[in-house]
Order: sequence, then C-alpha cells, then structure tokens
Amino acid sequence: MKSAEISWKVKFMELTPEFAKECREEALRKYEEEQQKFGLQMMMMGYYKVKSLLSEEGLSKVFEIDNRREQDEAFNQEFSQKMWSSTEEAWGQALGQLMIKISNAYGLKIGQDIRAELPDDDIDDPNLDFYA
Repeated sequence: MKSAEISWKVKFMELTPEFAKECREEALRKYEEEQQKFGLQMMMMGYYKVKSLLSEEGLSKVFEIDNRREQDEAFNQEFSQKMWSSTEEAWGQALGQLMIKISNAYGLKIGQDIRAELPDDDIDDPNLDFYA
C-alpha cells in the first residue's frame, strides 16, 4: 500500500492491527525524513542565533574556533560531533514537549490512546525512537 493512498477517513472503519502497524511504519518513515532535514536546520538556526548575539570578543572566539576547524580535520570532526550531540539532545527535549502538547490537543491519553511503551515485537527496533 502506498502512503499517499492511505485515507484516514476511509481506512478508519477498517482499523486492524495490520493497518495500525502500517500507519505507524508510515509515520516513522515520514518522521525520519523530517528529522534529518529539521536536525540540520535546527543546528544552523542555533548557530546563526548565537552569532547574531556575539560581542566583539565572542565573535573573535568563534572565528578562532572556525579557523581551527578549517585547518584541523580531527578537531573539526570532534567539534561537529559535539554540535550534533547538542542538537540531538535539544531536539529530544523539544520533541517530547511538542508530543505532549499535540497529544493534549487531540485529547489522547498515554497508555490508552498512545502506547506508553513499545510492544514486545517492536522493542528491538532502534528506529522506533519516536515513542520515547
């Protein structure tokens, strides 16, 4: 079944465990696509926001680090990893808050409408981190 063919109104009447699994897998695929795009965008927004607030001294520090990154590949990799780790941490916190707000707007209850934990057959799937 193609994702574009899923019609929530029509399929809602045919709600089966298989259909629910297909919906979750489709949502996961879309989440992963958006996560990649948004992660980079979020990091760049943070970078530019910081730069927009820099004093002359702060700007000097950023230029010094950026120059070192250009000259030292190992340092650049280490620095980039720190940036990605920070972005992932911030993303996880923001996503958790957003999920709560969206769930509340829909009137969803954890454990009833939203699984509080992954079912046993999905526990080993590391791609289902969006339930956390």
